[in-house]
Amino acid sequence: MPDLIQEHPIAQQLDQYTFEDLDQHLETHFANLDPAKLARTSPHEIGLFLERLTVDERRTFLKRLSEESASDILAEMNAEDSAEVLSAMREFRAARIIELLDADDAADLISKLEEPDKVRLLARINPELAFTLRKLLRYDPNTAGGVMNPEVATLQTRWTINTALDHLRKDPQKVENLYNLYALDEKNRLAGVVPLKTLIFADPNMRVGDIMDPKVQSIACLPEVDKVSVANTMAEYNLVDLPVIDEKGRLLGVVTHDDVLDIVQEAATADLQQLHGAGADESVHDTVWYSLKKRNPWLIINLVMAFFSAYVISKFGYAIERISWMAAFMTVIANLGGNTGAQTLAVAIRGLALGEFQKGDGIFICCKELLKGLLNGIFIGFIGGCIAVYMMHDVLMGVTVFLSMALTMLLSGLVAAVIPIILKHFKFDPAQSSYIFLTAFTDIAGLFIFLKLGSCFFFFF
Repeated sequence: MPDLIQEHPIAQQLDQYTFEDLDQHLETHFANLDPAKLARTSPHEIGLFLERLTVDERRTFLKRLSEESASDILAEMNAEDSAEVLSAMREFRAARIIELLDADDAADLISKLEEPDKVRLLARINPELAFTLRKLLRYDPNTAGGVMNPEVATLQTRWTINTALDHLRKDPQKVENLYNLYALDEKNRLAGVVPLKTLIFADPNMRVGDIMDPKVQSIACLPEVDKVSVANTMAEYNLVDLPVIDEKGRLLGVVTHDDVLDIVQEAATADLQQLHGAGADESVHDTVWYSLKKRNPWLIINLVMAFFSAYVISKFGYAIERISWMAAFMTVIANLGGNTGAQTLAVAIRGLALGEFQKGDGIFICCKELLKGLLNGIFIGFIGGCIAVYMMHDVLMGVTVFLSMALTMLLSGLVAAVIPIILKHFKFDPAQSSYIFLTAFTDIAGLFIFLKLGSCFFFFF
């Protein structure tokens, strides 16, 4: 069996530790680690390794690193795992690590701490940073305010280019990513954006207000906006960052492109897991009990739905006993109906996630998917019917399979379009276990249609 964890030839060439190398040092409690080699190792690689260890093992490992290196690694790890490590550290070291993190990363980490630890560490860190973090913690973590970075490079519209450049040189480490600079008016309201490249090549005697782009005001968002909507806006306008403003137009912070990558990845994996009834935030490293709590409610719903399918079959037991071939084709009908619905469901959820649905589109899209299901059903059903005739040497059997496939696929296409639209209308996540409900419907409807048609045709003709 091949190894699940692949080798890292690039890391080996650069004389860095790989996951396997670090794992080999676990037995010696990392006593033989080479500090120079460890410093060259990617914080992301180390973070992946530490997430598999106990809190004490993580703490033992991080003791061998500087506070700067430890902060880089904790920023790469899952926030809950990082918070556990931080709680186990000595207070002065934990406070120093928080101060070295970017404000948005620090807020994510602190939000996962127990309340006593949260109060204790906020009281220990720099008062100015503590004030900033308390403001960030007021926002829902799933909103623009919850993911924004308040450390923004700002300029005044009245400044000359020379004055602006001098201002930036005074504190080059203040901001996380220096791609865009935001221009503020005399009341500190967002007036426009100035790309760094534009600022550098501008005439030194011009004013910031002369070179800024004021259009950014129309796409800036409020802190309460959902973070997935922020990601969609940034993708639509090809932005590297998006300003967040309050009701008065004052700049609160920016959502940067690296935050958006995390949002997109999180949303994609959450949708995939929820589609099949797993927890949105469930991980392969979660405890068995946690996974059971997330999965069992949906498995119970799935069980109930499965018994409805069994009930339908039981009502046609007499027909299956007399026409044994019907049992062989039941799975074919249910499988085709499920696959048809799954295709439509994937497209519908994607459309909702990307904002492709406009007001009034629901009925049109449902009718369109119903037509697709019908046409696919006729085409695939004809092929299935021909195969049934060839296998069983019975034309009536082929007609039954053909009609059952056509009707089941028609209904599957319609229902798969309707389910996410209904969930969206009632403010539920469209991906929330849609596949479970769709599968249940297609199984019940497909089996009923097939068995009903089969029993009617063969008992009346």
